[in-house]
Amino acid sequence: NEEHKGFKIKIYTTRPDTIFGATFIAISCQHPLVKDLIKTNGNIKNFIKECELSNSEKDKLGFNTKIKAEHPITKRVIPVYIANFVLMDYGLGAIFGCPAHDQRDLDFANKYNLDVIKVVENEKENTQIINVATTGDGTLINSDFLNGLNVEDAKKKIVDFIESSGLGSKKINYKLRDWGVSRQRYWGCPIPILYREDGEIVPVSKKDLPILLPKNNTINGNLTSLKDAEDWKLATCPETGMKAMRETDTFDTFFESSWYFLRFCNPKLNTSLDVDEIKYWMPVDQYIGGVEHAILHLLYSRFFTKALRDLDYINLNEPFKGLFTQGMVTHKTFKNTKNEWVEPGDIIRKKDLLYDKNNNPVSAGNIEKMSKSKKNVIDPGEIINLYGADTARWFVLSDSPPERDLEWTETGVVASYKFINKIWDLFEKSTTYKTDQKETDQSSLKKFDKIINEISSNIEGFHFNKSVAKIYEYMNLLSSLVSKKSILKDDLSIVIEKLTIVINSFIPHIIEESW
Repeated sequence: NEEHKGFKIKIYTTRPDTIFGATFIAISCQHPLVKDLIKTNGNIKNFIKECELSNSEKDKLGFNTKIKAEHPITKRVIPVYIANFVLMDYGLGAIFGCPAHDQRDLDFANKYNLDVIKVVENEKENTQIINVATTGDGTLINSDFLNGLNVEDAKKKIVDFIESSGLGSKKINYKLRDWGVSRQRYWGCPIPILYREDGEIVPVSKKDLPILLPKNNTINGNLTSLKDAEDWKLATCPETGMKAMRETDTFDTFFESSWYFLRFCNPKLNTSLDVDEIKYWMPVDQYIGGVEHAILHLLYSRFFTKALRDLDYINLNEPFKGLFTQGMVTHKTFKNTKNEWVEPGDIIRKKDLLYDKNNNPVSAGNIEKMSKSKKNVIDPGEIINLYGADTARWFVLSDSPPERDLEWTETGVVASYKFINKIWDLFEKSTTYKTDQKETDQSSLKKFDKIINEISSNIEGFHFNKSVAKIYEYMNLLSSLVSKKSILKDDLSIVIEKLTIVINSFIPHIIEESW
């Protein structure tokens, strides 16, 4: 396009390692180039209106500008599209599309028949990219001087090259979503706002803070929202003396949980925060939480901490030293012919077919995070009644690394139950154990101590499933010595005592009985 020759499109990407796989450029409807093109192409206006009504998550829309862009490194010429999934308020309102390694880009490329160039090879993922992009780690291919590097090393090398060539620079972008903090409930932190009778909205005076919840919070014995607390709602504007109504929404619990850890350093203090105690106790050494909670809680905890720091309340930059994000518990979903979700506990199997309690045929769906809405939940009470709480604990800890999702299966629970019974049986056998052996093989005893060290270090590193595997190893060795009667009674007692101490945090109830 002669008219736009020399025009440069600036792009922000989090995956510079995939730049050799770029096959198109997509720009936002609000991009400066679009504003220029719209002057001579009326079809763009219609496309923008179509984008405004579209759902970019479900349907990727593109408009071919007929402009070609030159790849800054390979000098390859690629098309420029306007796309509904590119946002002007994130990055620079323009992206390069690498369909092989971004699902959104692949969906777009398939729809508009654009090239797909694979630049990251991962043996675990599909080798031929058709409908599913590969997004994991791997080795760079088809990427000139990046070939053979892993993703992280390739990122560093390409960024160095881009900066040294004057093509671009490294930058960290921060993105904080708006926080919907209000809710229509009684419990929560009151929002200090007054709605004056003349229509003005004003803050509560500092001298009237904090606003306390009304003590009488029940009507007919039920908790109510603040809007039902008629006497509490009525107030007076501190500036004008006009009648006013209090805000009856409350902050959600993230508001309190964003700073409670600072209060915990000295909860008995009459004033809000004890600076000396915060200096002693903070930051928290290790934070553990589910991914949704961790994202929200961590973001706003950091925001509160930095805000309180800037207001000279505390001298602290970060609230938490370490983060460990645990996985979710998942389960297969089920639906009957009425398109209703069915709980796993209500599934009846007849040969190879599934039915609900009312004998409606049921089909099995995807394995998804347990949720009340999809009814793919297991009642812990039923598991505890059938197998005991220790079984549930053991299965959760043994099945997968804690950072990964755990699929809840009946077979996994039964296997855990059998192993716990095996431990109990071995402990019972030890009370009547006898042997003619004169001494225990010392190398076997050393193996026990080695395994204990490995269990301990795996616990410290949050590798609980590896600790469980080592406990299996410990039990197999112990069972073998007992069956061969090749361990002395006193040594057996010591080895079992060590096992009870090691395993106590995993299955405390049965181990307390064993102890």
